[in-house]
Amino acid sequence: MNTLPATLIVCTLLFFSSGFAIAEDEKKESNSPKTVTVEAEPLSVKVTLKGVFEAVETSEISIRPEVWSGLSVESAAGHGDQVKEGDAVLNLDTKKIDVAIEDLELQVSSAQLAFEQAESSLESLRKSVPQELESARRVADEAEENMRRFVEIEREESIKDIEQQLKSTRNGLMYQKEELEQLERMYKADDLTEETEEIILTRAQHGVDAAKYRLKKAIAAQDRFLNVVLPRQAEDFRHREQQAALALEKAEFVLPASIKERELALAKQKVDLEKMERKLAHMESDRKLMTLHAPQAGTVYYGQAVRGQWPDATAKEKALVSGSSVSPGAVVMTIVRNEDLVVRATIEEKQLSDLNVGDDVVLTPSARPHDKVTGALKQISSIPVSSGKFDAEIDVELDRFAGGIVAGMACKAVIEVYKHPNAILVPTKAVGNDGDEDEAFVYLVDKEGEKEQQQVRTGRHVGDRVEILKGLKPGDEILAKNPD
Repeated sequence: MNTLPATLIVCTLLFFSSGFAIAEDEKKESNSPKTVTVEAEPLSVKVTLKGVFEAVETSEISIRPEVWSGLSVESAAGHGDQVKEGDAVLNLDTKKIDVAIEDLELQVSSAQLAFEQAESSLESLRKSVPQELESARRVADEAEENMRRFVEIEREESIKDIEQQLKSTRNGLMYQKEELEQLERMYKADDLTEETEEIILTRAQHGVDAAKYRLKKAIAAQDRFLNVVLPRQAEDFRHREQQAALALEKAEFVLPASIKERELALAKQKVDLEKMERKLAHMESDRKLMTLHAPQAGTVYYGQAVRGQWPDATAKEKALVSGSSVSPGAVVMTIVRNEDLVVRATIEEKQLSDLNVGDDVVLTPSARPHDKVTGALKQISSIPVSSGKFDAEIDVELDRFAGGIVAGMACKAVIEVYKHPNAILVPTKAVGNDGDEDEAFVYLVDKEGEKEQQQVRTGRHVGDRVEILKGLKPGDEILAKNPD
């Protein structure tokens, strides 16, 4: 049986014992908590905002007619054109409004003539109404007088007349009878021939018969007059009196009312005429708006700026071709002076506490990514412009970029909100608390590996590290992860 040399066995034992010792040391090291040595280092906290350059001076171009709505483009300045003050930037078609103005002028002339005629007619009516009222009163007075005269005088006189006629007829009959009787007595005593006597007596008898007939008719006439004619006359007088009174009452109401009615109608005509005249004046004023001029020199931007941007520029470019319709009141283009620009930026709500008006800003235009521009935070909106976002305006000097930066271009704005040349930063996981952020603590580790709880005051969080304002100093060893 072969045996190993003694030196080999010793070496082997030393190797295994040495390896075992190294493994034990590594095991102890892996089981011990990781630590961090506290160091001081510069700390700078910056807020980065997205911004857009916005012109300070702009003039929106829109047409706001009083009455005219048929707005059709004839020609328009192009998006990006440079214009001078007074240049025509939008020409609208005037054919339809010219025809409408001509038609309305004729309507106004006709309405003016009708108003003058109505005014003259009203004046004539004002003069004739008193005369018509006086005539109606006179007719009513005459009818009342006739009725009173009939009742008080004429009726009795008529009755007396008919009675007198009847009486005369009776007397006539009586005279005829007496004459006949006298003739009969006379003829009995005289010696007239029988033939002559017969003739005379016959004539006398005829006279009596005629008188009887007249009396009979007179009695009938009296009866008809008293019972028919006279009541009818009374009714006629009463009816004429009532009719005249009603006519007067109606005239006293209707005739003054007709003046009032004409006055109201004339007032309405006047209002309508004034409306037409105002409409004509508005249309003539609208006609002057058919050519819009640049109120200032600058660059033509289609559409309306919304917080420094032009969201509807493409849509407006399609809408400003010849023949297209323009909505009254809509901003179709804006004249922009690019000489004086500011930056419009958006601030997140969580960034508000770090920012203050007057903070220095470093801007990087997207069009000039290697250039830096300095500025200052001018103002921050007091209310959100959208959910969780606030508006900011930044003053900026762009003299050295004259013409190179224009409204609508984007940029990045960086604001240093905190700076410390010797800040102490430790892992966020190294700091613990008992539910109260004001009572933060870490664990100090000494050379023997003993740990001790240390109260600290924290500052800003930077990524996965937190600033320690009080409680630690450079060189301190702490646990990298708080076990609590």
